[in-house]
Amino acid sequence: MRRINFYIMTKLKTLLIFITLLAAIGCRTPRDVAYFQDIENNSYATVRDSADIRLMVGDKLSIVVHARKAELASQFNLSVQSQRVGYTNLNNGSYQMSTYTIDDEGNIDFPELGTLHLEGLSRGEVIKLIKTKLIEGEYFLDDDFVVTVEFDGMFFTILGEVSRPSRYAITKDRLTILEALGMAGDMAIQGKRVNVKVLRDEGQGKRVYMLDFTKANEVLNSPVYYIQQNDVVYVEANDMRKRQTTNNANTLRTGSFWISMASILTTLYLAFIKK
Repeated sequence: MRRINFYIMTKLKTLLIFITLLAAIGCRTPRDVAYFQDIENNSYATVRDSADIRLMVGDKLSIVVHARKAELASQFNLSVQSQRVGYTNLNNGSYQMSTYTIDDEGNIDFPELGTLHLEGLSRGEVIKLIKTKLIEGEYFLDDDFVVTVEFDGMFFTILGEVSRPSRYAITKDRLTILEALGMAGDMAIQGKRVNVKVLRDEGQGKRVYMLDFTKANEVLNSPVYYIQQNDVVYVEANDMRKRQTTNNANTLRTGSFWISMASILTTLYLAFIKK
């Protein structure tokens, strides 16, 4: 009888050790959580040439002309009703930011200058265009006025396994996807680094780009390394996270199943073998 009990006890102990190991494997944290695993310390990686945001139909811009003589500049700025308070003018007084929306033809209607085609231009090119028009029209000399252009209501969206999924404003010309992830609080541990999707408006529809954040050169040289307006970044959940969200998560592939089995066998061992 003792030999039988010893045999059963040995088998149960072996089985418990095996189940514990399986449970640990099932619950382990994924290894692929570090960015840029292909870069060694003190090494270099090439970065894609910077790309300024190009204006699209529906984009909004705040455009203000400043001059030492405020009354001269005011004729090129929108009425107070269409403006929101912004910065300070050259006379240390407050001025308003004039908001324009690019129409379906890619144009805006600018005071005194009439129709200006802005679709496809960068922010710097818009400034240059307006300054050239004002000088050619002999409204100003080339050194006695300033034109400021700011993005207004330009956003990107980040979804999925990040700390703060949301829509975020684009406030500068060159916003990288790394900065975008930082704004969203970075990817969660459950985020799949090797399969991040970026949806971008191109032509008649959206194009999907795939990024592997464990590979530096792939990210840094991607066309979507610099975020554009209306981009949607989606961080897919890894396999462990997906299993946690299934209707029947307690399966042979989950750690909770093996933990439950270990608990049952331990109870049986204590209840019968120890007697």
